[in-house]
Parts: sequence; C-alpha cells; structure tokens
Amino acid sequence: MLLGLSAAALADAGSPNTDSFLQPMPWILEMSVNPNRTLRDESCAHCEGNNPLGAMCCGMCAFWENPRSQAAIEKQKWEGPCNERLVGQLLVDLKGWGVDLESLQPSDLFDTIKGRTLWFIGDSQTQYWYLAVECFLSHYLAKAPRAAPTNKSAANLWLVKFDEWRKLKGSPKASPKPSVCAELRENTRVCFVRVHLVEEIAHPVLRVIKNDVPKSKRDIAVINSGLHYGVWDGKYEAGFDFLKTFIKDHREDLPHIIWKDTSPQHFEYENGYYWWIDDSRGKTAGGPPPEKCRPFTEQELQSEEMKAGGWYNRVAFKHMREVGVPLLDAFHITLPMWQMHMKDKDCSHYCSPGAYEVWTYLLTDMLKGTDLRE
Repeated sequence: MLLGLSAAALADAGSPNTDSFLQPMPWILEMSVNPNRTLRDESCAHCEGNNPLGAMCCGMCAFWENPRSQAAIEKQKWEGPCNERLVGQLLVDLKGWGVDLESLQPSDLFDTIKGRTLWFIGDSQTQYWYLAVECFLSHYLAKAPRAAPTNKSAANLWLVKFDEWRKLKGSPKASPKPSVCAELRENTRVCFVRVHLVEEIAHPVLRVIKNDVPKSKRDIAVINSGLHYGVWDGKYEAGFDFLKTFIKDHREDLPHIIWKDTSPQHFEYENGYYWWIDDSRGKTAGGPPPEKCRPFTEQELQSEEMKAGGWYNRVAFKHMREVGVPLLDAFHITLPMWQMHMKDKDCSHYCSPGAYEVWTYLLTDMLKGTDLRE
C-alpha cells in the first residue's frame, strides 16, 4: 500500500465524501487520477480544417491519447498517464532526494516566468515535457487554442521542423511539426520548437527568436539535443562547435539559455541506450526489438559512464560549460523511473505525471535563483 492508499480509496478518487483518501489530493496525484479532458476538448475546438498548426494545434492536457492522432479530433486510447500507485511511490521516493514535489504549485513557476516566454527547444522528449508544463500552468491560460510563436509567417516557417531521414530515426512520411505557444495571462507564454540536431538550436531557432520575437532577451530558453544521434556519433561533437560559436557571438541578444540534460533510456541494451552509430550493438546490431523497459544493473550504475550522466551528457556538458551555459542535470534523479515510461516498448519517453513534473520542479528551483534580464 502506498501513502496509505487502498484499492477502494483509489476507486473512489475525487469523491468529496471519501474519508480514507487524501484530502485535498496532491495536485500531481490528481493529474493521474482525474486527467483534464475538458481542456483537451476546448483546445481542439478551433483546430479543424486548414489550421496552420496542424496536429500541433490540438490536445492540451491530453495525456491519455496518441498525440500523433490529435489532428483527427478523436479520443484514441494511449498509455500516457502514469499509474497513480507509481506516482504515489514517486512522491515518497523523491523526498529521499530532498525533492518535495507535492509542495510545487503552478504559481511557483508562473510567478518566476511572468511577462516572459519560456521556450522549450528540443526533440520529442522535450516536446512531452512542454506538454506537461503547459498542462501544469493551464490555470493561467489566456485562451485555450495554441498559437504560433510570432506574427510573421516567414519566421514561423523557419521554426517548422521538417523531419530528416536518419537510420532508425524520423520518418519520410511524418508531417511537419510547427512551433506552438500556450498564451498565458500577463503577457506570459510557454512555447515549444522542435529540433533534432544541435546546430538547429542556433540556426534557425535562436536566430529567429533573436531577430523576430520582441524583447526576447528577457526570455528563457531551455535547450536539448541528443537522442537523434547514435552513441559515439562524431557529428554530435561537431554540432556543439557551431552552437558555442553562435552563443559567444550573440550572447547579449539571446534569451537566458539553460541546457537540459539528455534523460536516461531504459531499453534492454547496454546502459539502456537504443542505437549506436557504428551498428555495433543495440537495435542497430539487427537484434530482436526490445520487449520491455528495465532497471539499470548495479554494474551499470557504478560505471564511469553512468556516473558522468551517460554518453550524451558527458559530451554536452563539456561544451556547454565552455561557454558558461547553466546545466539542468536531472539524469540521476530520473534513473530509477524505469517503470514510468509511456508504454512498455517505448523506453525513452515518460508517462505523466512523473519525470516531466520532476524536471519542472528542478527548473523552477533553478529559475528562482537566477538573475534574469529586465
């Protein structure tokens, strides 16, 4: 039994007359027990037809459905919400890390970013985190439909991600992914821009934000790239050379930049990774597809690679430190969450609420101690 929750209490979740259940229910547990389907429907109401945002227009707080199907305005079953028992245990475990996730309130983050745009720039892992933050701040929404990041068509087009074909990554049939923003009260926004490669963070994304978003120097940009490279890919290092040069040349005209680490994967292959650039192991070695996620072995946890945060973070942290970019390091606190992925064979993305809310806690704590530009 977790947090004193019986099966009967879980069945009665949300009932005001339930004495045995937690009252009031912690917000993070509420997100798992009672997902907000009303907001999902409201956010999709104006997304039919030729909306320029396509599937990205729709689906606020829609963790129960396949995000790839949102353009169809259909509620398709999807293993996105975390099991409430796992969420309850997570709340207990996190306190051992000194993280009181129950204490975090939407106002903590909103008051920190008020009057600014909080940019999430990264791949699908960052996209799912953006969706979690958007839902977390839904009380402050100025309007439900998502919006484009600028009022300039050319700038918005630069911020559309057109998938490139790379072995085991992307799809030649995948639809373009426009950038989107949730417009909050008091001139506050949370936006997501999809990138796969490190150099794309600089060009086109930061370049467009610098040139076409008013007062963007006051904004905050949380950036990441990693999982669209195979382990040991030399192009990952090369991409950082381009990004570092751009940051050094334009630092005073850019938002406050934070590098978010690449989170652990929990595949059955070595160190939880999925693919290696030299085809030497993992899925690229032509072996059977992974059947389930798994915890790290004690030997893996004690390896120098995992102590350093895995291959991706060892590379990225070195380069970002060279240009003084703050690091949001959530790798080790996320390592134990192998049971909190979206579905059994997807051991990269996480269900919600879970890891993404932990990252939001850490980000909020970091921003509270940051001297942001006025």
